[in-house]
Amino acid sequence: MKQLGKRMIAGLFTLFVLLGGCRDKQEESSSSHPSISAPSDGGYQPQPPDVLDELLAAKKKNSDVVGWLYIPNTTVDEAVVQTTNNEYYLRRDVEKRSDYAGCYYMDYESVMFDDGADLAQNSIIYGHNLGSPMGVKDDPNGVKFAQLLKLEDEQVAKDTPYIFFTTEAAVHVFEIFAAAYTEALTSPVPYHYAQYQPGQLVELAEDMKRRSTYTYDVEVTDSDKILTLSTCTYKYGTYSQNDQQRYVVMARLVQPGENYHETAVIEKNQNIKEPSF
Repeated sequence: MKQLGKRMIAGLFTLFVLLGGCRDKQEESSSSHPSISAPSDGGYQPQPPDVLDELLAAKKKNSDVVGWLYIPNTTVDEAVVQTTNNEYYLRRDVEKRSDYAGCYYMDYESVMFDDGADLAQNSIIYGHNLGSPMGVKDDPNGVKFAQLLKLEDEQVAKDTPYIFFTTEAAVHVFEIFAAAYTEALTSPVPYHYAQYQPGQLVELAEDMKRRSTYTYDVEVTDSDKILTLSTCTYKYGTYSQNDQQRYVVMARLVQPGENYHETAVIEKNQNIKEPSF
């Protein structure tokens, strides 16, 4: 894994500027990749990882690669794949080789357009938390999305306000608004739909905030687009005892011109909505 200092890009660029012309993608340099927009108040600006070359190299090996997911303060730093169902990559890596730990894969219904410049209303990415021992106990230092559980630590949560999802066309910055233990099918609104009816996205966001370990000072509206990261957990029993428990992280897409925060503004949730199994 590269050191963060080698992967930062400097300067002020524009969010969601498409890659122009008919360039040979294998010869593109990372300097041509769009980055995030400058904050409107000239204040803090997060520095996303410069992973375009790695993304294109991964895509050359497997055309199912659609983006690159990076979460600061974790080991989540890898290509994301997508195919026509949610089963194929369950036990395969990003090069389609057998791998019990699997890989990060996007829900087949979370359709992206223009090489990832335009995202689905809910971009859902799945990954395993194998547990230690396997299927028995959570381990935040484990592989893949076991790393999401690091957000249960208050300091890590404060230090990790943003998630970065890089596509061929854009660097998408998502601000976390909930990190919660849930059932696999949440109610009143399921968390794993790619598209919602008017009013449902806000209802979902408010429900997930009630479930979240920490209350994030982030507002979600019906016009927003969100990122959902989903994995198994073993807080409520072993996998054989309860295979319906999940740990879910949600974040809203930061829009051009919005200001950024160096740390997340959070408070301990004193009245958590527990999962209903």
